[in-house]
Amino acid sequence: MKIVCVCDMAITPAVMSTMKNLEKFGAEVVILEDSQMQSPKAITGVMIKVEQEGAEASPANPAVIEACRDADVVVVHVSPVNAAVLEQAENLKYVAVMRSGVENVNIDICKERGIHVINAPGRSAHAVADCTLALMLAEAKNIARGHKGLMEGKWIKQFANFDYTHDLRKCTIGIIGAGDIGRKVIDRLKGFGATIFVHDPFMTDEALVGMGLAPVTLDELLAKADFISLHLRLSETTEKFFGAREFGLMKDTAYFINTARAGLVDEAALIEALQNKRIGGAALDVFNHEPLGEQSPFLELDNVTITPHLAGTSTDTFANSVEIIRDDLTNLLEGKKVAGLIF
Repeated sequence: MKIVCVCDMAITPAVMSTMKNLEKFGAEVVILEDSQMQSPKAITGVMIKVEQEGAEASPANPAVIEACRDADVVVVHVSPVNAAVLEQAENLKYVAVMRSGVENVNIDICKERGIHVINAPGRSAHAVADCTLALMLAEAKNIARGHKGLMEGKWIKQFANFDYTHDLRKCTIGIIGAGDIGRKVIDRLKGFGATIFVHDPFMTDEALVGMGLAPVTLDELLAKADFISLHLRLSETTEKFFGAREFGLMKDTAYFINTARAGLVDEAALIEALQNKRIGGAALDVFNHEPLGEQSPFLELDNVTITPHLAGTSTDTFANSVEIIRDDLTNLLEGKKVAGLIF
């Protein structure tokens, strides 16, 4: 079995080298660098484009196409596995993506050809959960705004949210999405003594209670929460899940946190809610257009904390990605169950 592993700036050949362990099971492992994926801008550009428009929206590197021609398994991080790759890879049986999302793979062609797709769920769950808590604290305690003021020579003690800067133990926090990341955020919040409610449109109340969570309807969560944190997958069902209606039901002192996907939110409605102070504030790591342009309305707001799509980024995340896929391919080669097999 020939396994072609495609590296980029984030998952380098050194990080990918652990895949060579598969050779002891008789596999041939080829590690290749995608020269088109060697900068944060390139990687982010492809991620955003395929999330919004699908795998065919971003062209594959000709060198990657050639390398995958006789592969049985292709392992990628962000590099597209689209028609150009798949049509040439006649022996291909598996595509493994070292991310939870597989938007960079043409799923329709894979299904037609009987090519199985594997992902790496949970690879960045700890990193995203950590960042979510950091953004909650940054917004509630004005950490980023205080830093910015001091760097500008200003000693600011009163910000836009001065009247509702509560301790987290006094807050009610609503988590939308009880998957791996949502649950890790909840685990971290318990140490603060906050009241936590959960809504997941894809899980029953019985299932949530069985996990030790406190389920409520979406509208109830919106009405009660001082912080609302979004942790859903982006799909046709969840696109613009959060819009003008939802912002309208929030308290005017509540914070909205998004470290998931920009497409889950009607960004125009969010900007309007912030501009008109319909909500207390927001902390955001993801945006419809990345990087933010100089004319972005977010740059003019005093009630938002923004970060450059870094929630899931850590050296641990990239190493985790390779380990998860390596372990699944080990199971595949040994005839065992592949945990990340999507289909």
